[in-house]
Amino acid sequence: MPSLTDAFQSFYTYIVSIAGVIALIALIIGGILYLTSTGEPEKLSKARKQILAAFLGIIILLSSYLILRTINPELVSFEMPDLEDIVFHPSDKPASETKIPKLLGEIEEIAEQLKKYIIPGIELSSQKIKGLTDNCDCKNTQPLCYCTGGSSGDSCEPRQCYAGPGFQPCPNESEIKENQKRIIAWKDEIMYYRNRAIAEEEDLHDEITKVIDEKIRYYTQTKAAETDEKIIEYFEEQIADLEKEEDLKEDLGAKLRELIDLIGRIYFPALEIGIFPDNCLINVKDKCSASCKGECHDYENGCEPADCKGGNPCPINDIQTQFDEIQNLNPQISQVCEEILNIIDEIIKHKTIVI
Repeated sequence: MPSLTDAFQSFYTYIVSIAGVIALIALIIGGILYLTSTGEPEKLSKARKQILAAFLGIIILLSSYLILRTINPELVSFEMPDLEDIVFHPSDKPASETKIPKLLGEIEEIAEQLKKYIIPGIELSSQKIKGLTDNCDCKNTQPLCYCTGGSSGDSCEPRQCYAGPGFQPCPNESEIKENQKRIIAWKDEIMYYRNRAIAEEEDLHDEITKVIDEKIRYYTQTKAAETDEKIIEYFEEQIADLEKEEDLKEDLGAKLRELIDLIGRIYFPALEIGIFPDNCLINVKDKCSASCKGECHDYENGCEPADCKGGNPCPINDIQTQFDEIQNLNPQISQVCEEILNIIDEIIKHKTIVI
């Protein structure tokens, strides 16, 4: 911030310059009027007054200069201070940042997509699969009955429980299949972003080692060769900023690696909970127990299906296990994504990135 003396000096210089120009113009105009008066008393009088006023203005300016110089010579110093040269060595200049703005944008997109869409999608679909398969029951299947033997002593015996069109153990089979498709799609989507996160983490590591570390090394070596305190202070500030940026980007890399690990851990629960409902229809005859009613060769109360028992034929314990794992991992992934977004905000606030 300029001192009061510097401010006054600038103001004085500005006013003196303008006043001097005005006085010179007034003197020239007075001289022209004098030369063109052609002896007319009125014009000669006006020209003399103009010239006298101009000389009087110049005298006042000179007087003010002498007075101020007597008070403080620096107030009327018209010299500009010399600017010290800061010498850089272009051949040793470190690599510039060219990829990092795009890199931060890519990482930000990964975190936002996972947090806003993919993780909630996996959670919702897995929750629906669990809830719908909990309602599956053997009683919804159809017993198959037949008569044993071949005489009047035949008995009405159950053959097996049948699961087919109209007799599915799960009353909301179509909705289960729809959510199976969705969670498998989310599973593929999350692996796509995991692969992207791996690539971005590698680029971030290169940014730290090949750009930031090189800059710190350059500024450190250059500072060691300097003797001017202002230049040394400049390099120290640059090194401090780079070290802060490096710390933030290392934190970002650590969070990316954590995210990659968590996505790998949620992949298999998402895969399996999308497949397990298919087992509701496998080996229904062994999971469900059929019963029949009526008598063989009885036209009024013949051998007929009664019901199927056995409870839920779905692997509900396995589905529950995978659902619990997803429920445990989802908030962890969302939290890491939020931390990644916060670190990116800190990086952007700390440093204006030049492309």
